[in-house]
This record gives sequence, C-alpha cells and structure tokens, in this order.
Amino acid sequence: MHRLIVTIILAAMAILLPAAGAQAARGMEVAIQDEDVFVDNKTLSPDRGYAALRQLGVKRMRMLVTQAGVENGNGFDFAKYDRAIGQAAANGVRVQLVLVGRYPRPNVPSFARFAGAAAGHFQGRVDRYSIWNEPNFKSWLAPVRRAPALYRKLYIAGYKAVKAADRRAKVLIGETAPYAQGARAMAPVKFIKKVARGGKLKSDGYAHHPYDFDNAPQRSKRGRNDATIGSLSNMTKALDQLARQRKLTGTKALYLTEYGYLATGRRGISEAKRAKYLKKGLSIARKNRRVKQVVQYLLAQPSDGSPFTTGILSTNGAQLPSFGALMRAAR
Repeated sequence: MHRLIVTIILAAMAILLPAAGAQAARGMEVAIQDEDVFVDNKTLSPDRGYAALRQLGVKRMRMLVTQAGVENGNGFDFAKYDRAIGQAAANGVRVQLVLVGRYPRPNVPSFARFAGAAAGHFQGRVDRYSIWNEPNFKSWLAPVRRAPALYRKLYIAGYKAVKAADRRAKVLIGETAPYAQGARAMAPVKFIKKVARGGKLKSDGYAHHPYDFDNAPQRSKRGRNDATIGSLSNMTKALDQLARQRKLTGTKALYLTEYGYLATGRRGISEAKRAKYLKKGLSIARKNRRVKQVVQYLLAQPSDGSPFTTGILSTNGAQLPSFGALMRAAR
C-alpha cells in the first residue's frame, strides 16, 4: 500500500511539474521608470516611490543617463546616480541604464568613453545597459535619413566599451520608437534592418517602445514596418530574419522598455480607459514568449507641465486606476 501511494504521488508530480515549468517560462518582468521620483526628487519623494513599488511588487527600474548630464571638466560625475542606485539596492530593486551621448548629433569616440566610464563606475551595481534612446526619432539622433548608419557606429562602440569595462553586463540594442512619423521618425523595422546591413552585430536582447496612444492595444497595428503593442510580430519576424542572415544575433529576448497611456492632451483618454488599455496591453505582452520585460513609464504624473502624462499615481501620490492594473500584472 505504501509503494502504491508513493507511485501515485510521483505520477501526480510528473504531471504537475512540467505545467509549472511552462508557467515559469512565461514569466515577464514588470518594471518602472521615473527619474523625477527616484533620481531628481521632483514629484514624490523616493521613500513614497519605493512604498508604491513594494505595493506593486516591482523589483526592476530603468534609468536614463545622458553624457551631457554627468560630464564635467574632470570627467564624469555620477554622484546623483550613485545615490539613486544605492537607494534602489536598499529597497531590493535592480537597475538598468540607458546610455545616451550628446544628442542629437553625437561624437562616436566621445560616447564610447562615456559608456565605458559608466559601465566601469557601476560595475556590480548595474547589470543591464541599453545603447541610446529612440535612435530612429529625430529628437535623439539626426538627421533621420543618416540615423541608422550613425547608430550602428554608436552601438558597436558602446557595446565594446561596456563589455570591456564589465564583461558580465548585458547590452541591449534598439530602444526604438514604435512607428514611422514622416520626417520625424523612421519605422523601427526599417530602421533596424538598415542598422544591420553591415552584419555581425551582437546583442543581449532587443529594446523597444511599443506605444500607440491612438488605438486600443488589440487594434494597434499600423504599418508592416511599425511595431506597436498589437504588432510586435513585425519586429520579432524581422529580428529572426536578421539572425538567420547572421547580421544581428542575440535578440530572441524582447524588452519593452517604455509603455503607457496618456491622461491629457489631444491623445489623452479617461482614467478608466487608461487602466483598461494598460491591462490589455500587458496581457498581450505576457502571452508573447519573446517578451521578457515591460517598463511602465512613469510612476507619478509629472508636476512640471510635461505633456507625457503616463503616470499611474497622481502628482500627490494618489493611486489612479492604472495602478491596480499594473499591480495585478506585476504580481
């Protein structure tokens, strides 16, 4: 009888364990970005911010560091990021950095020095870096028609500099804006194909911003070279093609490093709809096995009049309906 019971238990475990493993494989990291709260203390205090992250269950944060913001006559002053990253660590939150040179018309060797200095300075405290922010958008890299060739040089130089300073750090390529906008932005699929024309690019993942403020997530398609939350397959198919051609490897993992919906302005929607769209968007991302991360941009609504009102807390820290949607997704 004892052997029979043991046999039954083992058989049940054999059935249950693969299912649990499959569920774990579908795990998706939910993260936050809000320098106003966690770096510059412009809206909520960091203490209130981390209290909100604990409630959300969020343990990862993205920060953007610009060369102009830290460069001085003696090199680079990372003091405010030291404080912010130290506070994050004390609260059990890991940090990834986006490194941006002097945009929109950078100097490649100068950027490489900055990237190497940052990776060396933060070694052991930062485990993931991205090279540039929205390089297919003219505000970050100009002119747009030359941006792919310039970004290729920046990425190669930045990748080498980071890996030389911290060989264990992961380096993400892309950080692309979601869709073509005439002379303002090149479609991301078209952009990355142009970047990869020279071949032999390596990465530890592809970073992308799948915003679509004008459509519900399930109806977000746009053009075949765009990649919004509803058309991520456009990007993954392109990345797979580039990998087969050995032009760009290491991009099986997709990191959605900015996402959210506007509360104000021409494309602003109601709080109820923002929560509904965010919930649906996160669900779409979670069902895609390539997606390893979604970063909610921002935590709190900006207090300085910024039109990017994607926060899930009000400026005084009150929870908006989107807060609950993110909390359920993170947990």
